[in-house]
Amino acid sequence: MKVKVIGKYGRYCPADGCTNCYLLQTAGGKNIVIDMGSGALSKLQKIIDISLIDAVIITHLHFDHMCDLGVLSYALEYLNLNKIKVYMPKNPEAIANILNFPQFDIEYIDEGCQFCVDSVVFSFAQSPHPVETFAVNIDCNGKRIVYTSDCSDKQILTANCKNADIVIGDACILDKDYNEKAPHISVKMLAESVPCESKLFLAHLTVGDEEEILSEAQKYHKNAEIVNIFEV
Repeated sequence: MKVKVIGKYGRYCPADGCTNCYLLQTAGGKNIVIDMGSGALSKLQKIIDISLIDAVIITHLHFDHMCDLGVLSYALEYLNLNKIKVYMPKNPEAIANILNFPQFDIEYIDEGCQFCVDSVVFSFAQSPHPVETFAVNIDCNGKRIVYTSDCSDKQILTANCKNADIVIGDACILDKDYNEKAPHISVKMLAESVPCESKLFLAHLTVGDEEEILSEAQKYHKNAEIVNIFEV
């Protein structure tokens, strides 16, 4: 399975960039998209045709993770394409209702939700954040990838990452800018939460802080780097 980075930024993206979005391509040729932030659909089309998207997973209903979901529905309608399976939280209910487009076959996720695509198994763990949020566990070829999504609790993040071989982690707040009311953990807290033998990919980056984020993470985790394409 290949994991391709479509968008690695949180909140907003630089010119020609994209907020949170990842494309998982299975050995059997399936294309699973995790999160669809600002600019995602445009960037995805540089790699695959819209008609080849098999499913979308949305970790939570904040705009930097799902705003292009609406644009995707317009594309499916205009191009007269088949419905796409969308896995997403059901809360906040008002936003979930807006996203319930007829072009989607929606399944609401919770911690008991699990599904398999080819030989890849997807499951979910709750992640503390101002809205209902889920980390995604991806098991493939004896390896576990954990996409933390957004998280504000170090203890829960540590538990979510306990058995991970690879972590794609929320790394948007430098330790000097962190306070206890923040909706995200700090880069230092993320690095300390990931097992030392695991690979840590830094994601949900703050525009302009990339070098500082990497430097801070590498002080506490020797295997930290900015998220990039990888294969398992």
